[in-house]
Amino acid sequence: GDRFSFGLARSLASCHVVIGHLNARHETPEVYAFSWGFTWVPWFFLLSGFILCSAELRKPRRESVLDYVCRRLVTIYPVYALGLLIACLSASTKGTAPAPWVLLCQAWLVQAWYPGVTEWSLQMQCWFLSCLVVFWAVFPAVVTQVAKMSLRQVIAGMLMAMLLPWLFLLLPDLYFGNLTWYQEHSWGHMRNLEDFLVVTLKFHPICYAHVFILGMLLSRLRLILPEELKDSSDAVSGCIRVVIEMLAPCGYAGLLFVFLSPSMRPPFAKLAARLFYLLPLHIAILLGLAGLPGMPQPAFAKLVAPLNFLESYSYCVYVAQFICMNWWSDKDASLPFFLFLGACAIFTQILVQKPAEKIWRIAPVKASIIAPSVMSVLLLLIYLLGGVLQQKEETTVVEEHLPESLRPREGMLDVRLPLVLDSKDSAATGGGDVINPSVSFLPDGNRLVVAARLHRRSTNLTMGEYKGKKVHLLEEYWHSSILLASVDLPEVDWTEFVTNGSMPGGHISLRPWKGLHNWDHLEWSYPNLCTRDTWLESNNTLVRLIVTGPEDPKPFLGPSRNAYSWGQAELDVAFNSYPPDKAAGTCKDKTHLQMYWARGVDVNQPSQYAFGAWLNCGHLERAEKNWIPFQKDGFQYFVYSMLPHVVLELNADGSCGRRFNSVFAPLAHLQAQMLNAAFRGSAQAVFIDDKEATPTLPIPHFLALLHITDMKGHRYAHYAYRFRAEPPFQMIQVSSQLPLQTLSPYGSKTSFAFASGLVVRDRQVVITYAAGDRDSRALIIPLERLDQLFVRELGRQPLDGDIDFAEESHYRSFDQ
Repeated sequence: GDRFSFGLARSLASCHVVIGHLNARHETPEVYAFSWGFTWVPWFFLLSGFILCSAELRKPRRESVLDYVCRRLVTIYPVYALGLLIACLSASTKGTAPAPWVLLCQAWLVQAWYPGVTEWSLQMQCWFLSCLVVFWAVFPAVVTQVAKMSLRQVIAGMLMAMLLPWLFLLLPDLYFGNLTWYQEHSWGHMRNLEDFLVVTLKFHPICYAHVFILGMLLSRLRLILPEELKDSSDAVSGCIRVVIEMLAPCGYAGLLFVFLSPSMRPPFAKLAARLFYLLPLHIAILLGLAGLPGMPQPAFAKLVAPLNFLESYSYCVYVAQFICMNWWSDKDASLPFFLFLGACAIFTQILVQKPAEKIWRIAPVKASIIAPSVMSVLLLLIYLLGGVLQQKEETTVVEEHLPESLRPREGMLDVRLPLVLDSKDSAATGGGDVINPSVSFLPDGNRLVVAARLHRRSTNLTMGEYKGKKVHLLEEYWHSSILLASVDLPEVDWTEFVTNGSMPGGHISLRPWKGLHNWDHLEWSYPNLCTRDTWLESNNTLVRLIVTGPEDPKPFLGPSRNAYSWGQAELDVAFNSYPPDKAAGTCKDKTHLQMYWARGVDVNQPSQYAFGAWLNCGHLERAEKNWIPFQKDGFQYFVYSMLPHVVLELNADGSCGRRFNSVFAPLAHLQAQMLNAAFRGSAQAVFIDDKEATPTLPIPHFLALLHITDMKGHRYAHYAYRFRAEPPFQMIQVSSQLPLQTLSPYGSKTSFAFASGLVVRDRQVVITYAAGDRDSRALIIPLERLDQLFVRELGRQPLDGDIDFAEESHYRSFDQ
């Protein structure tokens, strides 16, 4: 019998589908060709019709519809069932499993039959299996008619199958009056006729029946062509052989041209490419690899024939793709991911598919009833169990709190900061959580300034416009504003605070910083701020991130030569924000956070005018934040980065001056071993000159904070570090990890803390931070106790010029 060289073609198609899905998840480089992965599913229908019809025409089996469908099910159901069980387990534990009746539809492979189910199902990519069941049911009747068709009838039938789908799109286009009517649909929504038609055209069996039948007709064409050409001249036969030789290479070349040329994209590509646009090229590849009976195997087919073994695994690759994506720990999908996916496919084929086939074929009809029945029961049990577990987890998250005060280690005190916003201001701002507190003392040394961020989130789904077309607009609001306060802390009150965490009056009342403006005298708030847009082509949605105000303030005493004098103003504030350029119309396509500096801020008069100046010392193409301010000899500096340790000098007018670079070798070595970690600064830097309290570094130096970000888990590990007090300000010591308390944000399972402030007074170090973006706290450590964190675990080492780095502690940095 025929043995077609389809192994490599199947695998390439499956891999392109996987790449297309990865591209939709933004886990691949932005390559235009990657977005065409969805176009190969119709090719699988074409391939199925061709192979099944070729086998039946060669050796008719005369089976009933039930027997035929049950015998074919063994080729798809075992692997599909395993993938569905794994997906259901994962979704149930996360609380994202679909309704039980959707799971039952999937167990019986009918999810594509009703548009209201299709987009809600698990293992969404397996919708085409539901279509195959329908095609197999009609196959025995259709193949009987195809076997009787003449050459003219076959050609006419193929032309009709390729032209008929135009009506699928033409009629709705005429009805709705525009070519982009289908772009109104959002994934998972079934609100009106447009949604119903879009899901039907994309997934329903009736819309792909012509592709399956086209494959059957192509099989018939392949068999009767040699008979029609047997009396032809040698010249005609030679031309036919040349054409057959060139079909597959030309078909792939044509697809490559379409995939690489945006100009070749049709106006309704998402639907047209599924239904008819690429069918001629798919046919060329299929016939070119199959060749004609009685003729030599095409050279291209002979070349790829040794790779036929791949076809056994391509289906497993297709089914397992999303499961492997969710298991894969790295955000970026590269060659290791595809090796992992291939290994999973091989094990699935060997351990699941092959043993299941042997059992299934003993009694195909019984197996075809028992298997979906058992799957139905298992899916429902998993759904019910997942609901119970999710309910318990949600209860745990809601009840998760930290105590008012605790002692994380000997000689340390961790307390909740009593930061409050009065009811009037809360109503005016919409309220939220007070997070990322930062502190500084005014020059008199008795008045503590507190700056914090008011934060909450909301979303809004509406209609918008993108590149001249109507699209769904998902607005993600990060409601943000800066709060300011000051509190008198004479020595007795300061001692009370660092001893037991109590504040005079029991709380610190914060006020919104309403006086912050840009240099056009516009308020520093949305809609004057730039927004950040992300286009999701897969579901025709524009996601717009809207941050309504400035973020993460750092108060500090500015250098006298730069300070403005606004009444009693003696304070500067550094903060990050999206650029306030909306009114000027100068927002970039890809807007990023930038750093700003407001000088002469009077915290007692938060409505008094203050202007934020852009610190144009970084990059517009990436987020700029976490700069560490400090002063030395009347000059203002910012620590710009940790690796290398870059310090920027600010000129008197706020422009960028000298730049000092140095590298702390132990930290660089650590970064080389932690490729998925980012090293960044935190809070302010404080000058220390106290030999008795800092015996491990008995020279003048600056104390600052840094954090290591786990880019996979989005967690932070915080450390204190010291750098020299003279240019180039080299980093000279890093502590062991600071014991900040962590919490999970509401609705999340990942706990974290983020350090945002640092102040030192009377040998007491106060590190302010937010736990879980909802609990503002302070870690209080005597300077002598903090100095011990810079000591190696093997014992105290004299300075003697060596850089001291508690390296072993860093390997435990993400244990919490």
